[in-house]
Amino acid sequence: MKKLGIVLILAAALMVRVYRLEESSHFLSDESRDLVNMHQIWVEKKLTLAGPISDDGSHMFSSLTYYLLLPFAVVYDFDPLGPVAGAVFWGMVTFGVMWFLTTKCNPRYIWISGIILAIWYPLVETSRWAWNPNLLPVWISLGILGNGLGSGLALGLALHQHVLALIPAMWVIIKKRSWWVILGFLMAVSPFVMFDLRHPPGLFWRQVVTYGKPEERLTTNLVINKIKLGFTGFEKVIFSQSDEGLLRLLGWAVLGLVIWDVKNNKSNLYWGGGWMLPILATVKFSPQWHYYLPALPFFIVWLVCPRKKPGRILTSFLILIIGVTSLLNISKLWYQKDWTGNIKLVREVTNIMEREISQQKLINANMAVLGSPDIYTNGNKYRDLLLVRNVRLKNSNEYERSDNLFVVTTGLPERLRKDPATELMYFKSGPIAGVWETGINNWKVVQMNRY
Repeated sequence: MKKLGIVLILAAALMVRVYRLEESSHFLSDESRDLVNMHQIWVEKKLTLAGPISDDGSHMFSSLTYYLLLPFAVVYDFDPLGPVAGAVFWGMVTFGVMWFLTTKCNPRYIWISGIILAIWYPLVETSRWAWNPNLLPVWISLGILGNGLGSGLALGLALHQHVLALIPAMWVIIKKRSWWVILGFLMAVSPFVMFDLRHPPGLFWRQVVTYGKPEERLTTNLVINKIKLGFTGFEKVIFSQSDEGLLRLLGWAVLGLVIWDVKNNKSNLYWGGGWMLPILATVKFSPQWHYYLPALPFFIVWLVCPRKKPGRILTSFLILIIGVTSLLNISKLWYQKDWTGNIKLVREVTNIMEREISQQKLINANMAVLGSPDIYTNGNKYRDLLLVRNVRLKNSNEYERSDNLFVVTTGLPERLRKDPATELMYFKSGPIAGVWETGINNWKVVQMNRY
């Protein structure tokens, strides 16, 4: 019976992560750029531990995510769905590790923990999105579970995913008090150290020191307000809810549970500190939702830690809210009409442009995204996918040197001539050479020629 229960929960976790994946995942320019970089690693065999440099040259990223997703990209022949399938795989690993972690802390919650983690919205969303920070929870969890060198390596690899993992990593290292853990951590971050020594003044070190540089002078009132903002942001992530009234109620419930632990269960405070410290770190800057991902393993373990009444009542209430809000938001995720995650749309648009460029033997073609909900007019995700297919367009600053323009739009083709966009400046008087429907929510590709 126990094995059957585990299988059913695993199946449920997988189902919510793959259902309507092509229509509701996440694929923007960050993900398309990563696909290009993975393709380059595979084709040119340029193996590196130090990853790409940010566009402004101020930060260096790790290449760890590329290697974790590369096998899936290869199997899918570098289709956008490949890295997303990899995200699902690592999302399931994250779910399994965190389920084991919570069960180890409180075996009585094995089934509740499994069900909640299977549908917990932040874990489901990050399991459908091939992006560096989304792998933070699995490395933090492995670092907590492991011992010695392995624990340190996992904590160091968390730092590869995002610099803010340094705070919970140090928290775990202090708790474990092992030189082997420290050695494993240093081994994992050594590629960054070597890169900095070879490329002074050191982008990685500068990233650690300057990340989240205060945007304004921190006064007492400002710090208090930022702490409130940080905890509210964390609540929005863990409860998948933005209603101010409900968040206020949940905030008091969480605070009540913290106070209960201070008075009755001080052993739980290690887990409480693990999720509160990353939040306090966001005082330096305006937090984004992914900054809270390193805190998720600590929070869920803290939530299921053994308690007596009334602490257990508060725990049950918070778990119920997580379950209900997660189910509601997963349904919205599956059936969203958002252009940001429709891989079928990206693939169809790219297929149309690739086919027409080849058949018409176009050599000075360009593209733009206009008259649509898509705010990224350059269309970098389409450009990157074409680049992977060895189809090159003129750059987005070369419209005056382009003879053909493919416009991705949801509007009527004839209205493009009246659009004031600068991308159309050289094409308004030329002919509309073709219109191709994608069959997806009124999206179409319009070809406008210069002459």
